[in-house]
Amino acid sequence: MKRVLFIIQFDSFAKTLIPTINNLIKDDYRCDVVLLKKRFKKGWITDQILALFKQIESKLNAFRQLYQPDVIRMIHHNGYDLIVVGTSNTRLIVSIKNQLKKKSIKSKIASGYVGALLNNDFESFKKGLIRRSESDLIWVPGSDAKDMILKIINKNQTKVIDTGLPRFDELYKLKNNFSKLNNNNIVFFEQPTFPETKKERTQLVNQLMHLAKLRSTSTIIIKPRFSKKVGHAHRPKYLLQDIINNSSNKPSNIIISNVDIYTLFNECAMALTISSTAGLESLLVNIPTYFIHDFCGKTNRYGSNDFASLNATISFDNLFNNRLPVIDYDKVKDFVRFDGDSTMRLTSAFKELMHRD
Repeated sequence: MKRVLFIIQFDSFAKTLIPTINNLIKDDYRCDVVLLKKRFKKGWITDQILALFKQIESKLNAFRQLYQPDVIRMIHHNGYDLIVVGTSNTRLIVSIKNQLKKKSIKSKIASGYVGALLNNDFESFKKGLIRRSESDLIWVPGSDAKDMILKIINKNQTKVIDTGLPRFDELYKLKNNFSKLNNNNIVFFEQPTFPETKKERTQLVNQLMHLAKLRSTSTIIIKPRFSKKVGHAHRPKYLLQDIINNSSNKPSNIIISNVDIYTLFNECAMALTISSTAGLESLLVNIPTYFIHDFCGKTNRYGSNDFASLNATISFDNLFNNRLPVIDYDKVKDFVRFDGDSTMRLTSAFKELMHRD
């Protein structure tokens, strides 16, 4: 029986990998899952995170919460055929690879991306990618990402496959169900640190409140990434809901909503964000979605301009004046393979890697 270790950190990796874990279990692969604890990112393993694993926990061979040294010891004691590293901490990949060499362990390594690959900090992206190239397999969301990666790393050493994102397979099943009951609502999908500073985030809130005043017949719905401050890869510092609730001139038609984004898809005629993956999801179901680039400057600081090829970037000024670009929905598929088969592709890639000499 082939044995697989999944090392998971943060909700996006959990939601991406759980469907593949479930598929492997159904095909009699023995799966261990470790939720990677991090001393300087405390609190990410919440009740909501644990609930994600409720349906598969009893089927797992092991389900643990461990710090990195304990994970390394676990790898030493178990002859895993495949180690799936599901975290943005790419240094872990290098540490595992070194340990495998040191102990002459022949486990394969897979790692990948769980959202759009942004060019807001290319040098940091490149550094992380070079670490990921220590893997035997890198999964990516779409063909654009695959082409970009293959220009940087040695494709003969590491296989790169544009599987799509398994967590979007459920969205594919629902894509024709969104009725858009209220065609006046506008949803803003927040990111924890994009924009980053308190000044920028206060400016963002002020602009959204101005939009609410201009569109008095619409409701501006702010969808926070988190309902409260939590441990995360991008730990939130200045929550939009706190800034809005402390504003003295808050319009009555701007609200905060913590319901899931698929419910919100039924309630909006337009979506806005800075560069959130939620914006890609709304584009995939043909909701007009615009990535606000006001905070990016000339350096594409927050990655909003990466969506210019889709004709989906906008300034607040153009938004206020209803000068909306015509989005090229056909190009969205280059960002994400969206056909409902991402789970199957990633599962098959894992199986093939384990059976490869």
